[in-house]
Amino acid sequence: MTMPDTVSQGQEASLRKKAASRRWTAWLRQAALSASAGILTAMAFIPFDWGFFAWFGLLPLLAVLWGKRHGFWGSFGYGWIFGFAFFGVSFAWLFSVGDLFEVPRALFLGSVYVPFMGYLALYPALWAGITGRWLRPRRPAPPEPAGTSRAERRKLWNAWSLADMKCCTLPCLGTAAVWVVTEWMRGTLLTGFAWNGLGVALYGGLSLAQWAEFAGVTALSFLPALANAVFWCAGRRVGIMTMREGRRGMPWDFYALALLIFTLFLGGMLLSRRHAPEAVLNASDTLKLPVLAVQGNIPQAERFRMPPGRAYAAMLEQTARGVEDARRQAFRQAMETSRNIEHMPPAWVVWPENSLGAPVLVDEKGRVLRDVYNENYLFDLRRGLPHLRRKAGADFVLLTGGDVMRLRPGKEGWERVNRWNSLVAFEGGLESMRHAAKRHLVPFGEYIPLKKELPVLADIYASLAGYAMGEGMIPGEGKDPLSVSIPGTGEHVGVIPAVCYEDSVGGLLREFARPGPQVIVNTTNDGWFLTSWANEQQARQAAFRCIELRRPMIRAANTGLTVAFGANGAVLDELRTGDGSPFLEGSLSAVLPVDRKAGLTLYAVAGDWFVSLCALGGLLCCVFNARTLRREKGRIC
Repeated sequence: MTMPDTVSQGQEASLRKKAASRRWTAWLRQAALSASAGILTAMAFIPFDWGFFAWFGLLPLLAVLWGKRHGFWGSFGYGWIFGFAFFGVSFAWLFSVGDLFEVPRALFLGSVYVPFMGYLALYPALWAGITGRWLRPRRPAPPEPAGTSRAERRKLWNAWSLADMKCCTLPCLGTAAVWVVTEWMRGTLLTGFAWNGLGVALYGGLSLAQWAEFAGVTALSFLPALANAVFWCAGRRVGIMTMREGRRGMPWDFYALALLIFTLFLGGMLLSRRHAPEAVLNASDTLKLPVLAVQGNIPQAERFRMPPGRAYAAMLEQTARGVEDARRQAFRQAMETSRNIEHMPPAWVVWPENSLGAPVLVDEKGRVLRDVYNENYLFDLRRGLPHLRRKAGADFVLLTGGDVMRLRPGKEGWERVNRWNSLVAFEGGLESMRHAAKRHLVPFGEYIPLKKELPVLADIYASLAGYAMGEGMIPGEGKDPLSVSIPGTGEHVGVIPAVCYEDSVGGLLREFARPGPQVIVNTTNDGWFLTSWANEQQARQAAFRCIELRRPMIRAANTGLTVAFGANGAVLDELRTGDGSPFLEGSLSAVLPVDRKAGLTLYAVAGDWFVSLCALGGLLCCVFNARTLRREKGRIC
């Protein structure tokens, strides 16, 4: 009498086991789709640099979010998987930092890499949670026109297609808007790590990238995010019609998006030509600024062990060679073309970050304390800059990355007050020093967060890095550009300072923008990343600062990419070997076209106004779409 009950219980257990297996298989499939979306999207950026992947890389993730209902936290989890895969591939160069300090891979993986990737993944996870919970498209049930005429069936399907397009409008716009907001959050909160936003993938060809002038590169991410959403909705609609009716209908939302992209592309072409270096050079109000950027290519591990003055001496030597090489190149060009080539000796010489090897010491009023130096090699009157200027035949201005340390008299001699990582300008000797202090410091690179509250963090850093950071740097507070002269002309140009990572922070550099002639000067090290692709990723971010502010840039790197950009973000010239590697010792000579009457862009004036618009628009889309989903829950397919 108990046998049927026993069989029934066994069958029930078997069914539960099969159901659990199906759920686990479904989860693995959807997790794999989410991870594949992250990998596809990562291919839009350096080192792959296949920008077209930005237009459809999110589709597998959207298939997960807009397929079955997962709720906020379920969607959040799939978005986190996407983010971990995306950042894990894009920023795999982070292992270079561990290799530099010879930290075991397993230790670095667990203590730095995985936690940092996990943190960055929270931002796309938040987007996915909102998109999967409140921005799911309301999908009206397809018609069942059995037994009707062909004309009636077409009428029914066309009505369904239009209704489906209408239902997808708010979710698509809201999805793109929320993506922009979460990208902005990633570039602003805590680390402020804004690399590889979707808008950066639009750099190729320069046309679509030009719209960063109006709203910044973060706003450009709206377009590929919108495209992914529209492609998913249109593709699903076309697939249903093709399978059930044998025809695809007219995806008007896809055509509208294509028209928008084409219009922006044509407008961007006009903007790019208007601000192209050759167009600016031919304008009547253009100032030609000859610059020489020097790259020492000194490995970071060697810099730690280098005695004071070694880096400075190397820069002097490389600058002398660069001046001579520029002169010879002009002579060869004149001989080859049989034309008179105007050789312009450098008005500015730009050295990378921390090239002086020792801090410039100043008192509390900012005056150089020359008599305090223990290593008094800086700007020796018998050699160094004065001699180099005479050899170059030009009284050039030196712009270099360097530490500036403020001292004050104490009971036992001079005491340290502050230390800044700065862009330092020398128009004459040491006493002519002026500097703009770096404002956006890198945590655990220039200071240790919460060091007073959690002293153990300093111990952890010392054990991983192999040395103690000490007091670290303090951020600068100034927002005024440096006014730097062009020797022999009586002209002055405003310098927008960008030290190291600051070339990635558009919201910071815009605060230095002023009407009139200006140049962005970026001094960076990048030696922390050895010979990885991080160097070129950072240079790609820097190009957008030129577009956002419509100012040319000279970028001097110790290792990485020393390059000159025009106001449209185009490369004027860059320092590379014959096989394209940016890792070499050398110098770059370029002429920057500087507009004497340059105005302020909308982005320079209003900043990330489009992000605020997206925040409001995304909220409204969520509210109205969620109300529609609740109201028509029973009629949703």
